Amino acid sequence: MLVLGDLTRLAARRWPGKTALVMGETRISYAELEQRANRLAHGLMAQGLGPGDRVAILAVNCLEYAEVVSAVAKCGAVLVPLNFRYRAGELSYVINDAGPRALCAGPEMLPLVEEARAAFAPPPALVSLAGPAPAGGLMLEQVKAGRPPGPPAVEVDPAAPAMIMYTSGTTGFPKGVLYSHTAFLGVYHAMILEGDMRHDDVVQVAMPLFHNGGLNALLEPALMLGATAVIMAKGFDPEAILEGVARHRVTLTMWVPTMLAMLALKGVGSHDASSLRKLWYGSSPITAPVLAAARRMFDAGFYQWYGQTETGMTSVLRPEDHAERSQCTGRELYNAELRIVDEAGRDVPAGGVGEIISARRFQGMIGYWKNEAATREVTREGWIHTGDLARVEGDGYFTVIDRKRDLIISGGENIYPKEIEEVLATHPAVAEATVFGIPDDIYGESVAAAVVKKEGHQVEEEEIVAYCAARLAGYKKPRRVEFLPELPKNATGKVTKHVLRAPFWQGRAR
Repeated sequence: MLVLGDLTRLAARRWPGKTALVMGETRISYAELEQRANRLAHGLMAQGLGPGDRVAILAVNCLEYAEVVSAVAKCGAVLVPLNFRYRAGELSYVINDAGPRALCAGPEMLPLVEEARAAFAPPPALVSLAGPAPAGGLMLEQVKAGRPPGPPAVEVDPAAPAMIMYTSGTTGFPKGVLYSHTAFLGVYHAMILEGDMRHDDVVQVAMPLFHNGGLNALLEPALMLGATAVIMAKGFDPEAILEGVARHRVTLTMWVPTMLAMLALKGVGSHDASSLRKLWYGSSPITAPVLAAARRMFDAGFYQWYGQTETGMTSVLRPEDHAERSQCTGRELYNAELRIVDEAGRDVPAGGVGEIISARRFQGMIGYWKNEAATREVTREGWIHTGDLARVEGDGYFTVIDRKRDLIISGGENIYPKEIEEVLATHPAVAEATVFGIPDDIYGESVAAAVVKKEGHQVEEEEIVAYCAARLAGYKKPRRVEFLPELPKNATGKVTKHVLRAPFWQGRAR
């Protein structure tokens, strides 16, 4: 069976001269990428790394990232992608939890590494991806120097761990999710087949490579298929993204809803986006106005993906579904199995709401790294419990309603914050909004909203409440509205509702 280290090897055999990677003015062929990865794998092994050892990578998007991913897989080690938005305390926590033998860092991340380094226990060997060697460390080119260009003779078990992907940590410290080679290859197959990716596609990778969306939904499937991946630099710059689409004649990309919202505000302008035929999106909920604006802007097939770090990608809403079901989440992939169940574990009928659970045997995680208690809590009787609530739409379709932990129960009524957030998103003065539950002595909980105003707009609490009351049942309208300069978010950009809830629930049980 295949393992992740085989992807560039097989692509280089079939299409040695084809361009694998593009970034700026630099182009790398499949043959060149394979040789670079092999030399690095040999160099890592010469440093004492082998099967099961962890190798962390902390870098913004760069060509060397793909090289490290392949090399680590080839020597049977376990890759640990790290969020480049971490602060020193977050970085030291994850480093100490994962225990990598080596840390490959981009030059722009070395100051952060130096700041956090004293707290590493034990400190990993440091390798700089570019620029001068860091203090006490090596340059990537030094690790590769003089090493053979052929693949290392390492037998890698397809069921062995391949990566530890850390969760976003919206309710506390992030957890490491351990994934096998086989599970990730299943994800890649599904992305290719269900997303209509082709060998002749030019795939724009604008999402961060530490993120599943950038690495395991886009880059690795593209390399598996022999497509060309255009890697974009750190940060989402709408102008640069659209210029990249036009310049490289990009045919497929994946953007999160926030990116689509920014593009919808800007418009395509003079950029030629006619080459874009497949537009994937996912990672967070999308509002109806943003999706409608994006569909007017781009003459492409839209694909909405759903999954979690723990489950891998599990569903898609394909282009043909968007005409009638654009607000659905999708239906399960060909190699996934989902159920929507009630508290007793019984399947919910059409129209009902329950928790999404995903069959672990297909694409699911091995478990949480060094956290058996959390693994047992989430995986029960062969199913991964996602904590996402969804409505059964019939014919295999479902719509994610909200996170189970974010459900508000007021006077015995279930209130789903996402529904209220979607209404708030349509207010002309609202840039961002989130909804959460606060204590209520009579009803148990009531609805609170945190709102970020659009620049140059003024709006008062009474207007927000009235706007919601005109569009929602009375018990769903916010009883409290707070205006903030920005919403609290974690290192992956997800709103941390527990931070907003905490002051209200201090000393009280929820």
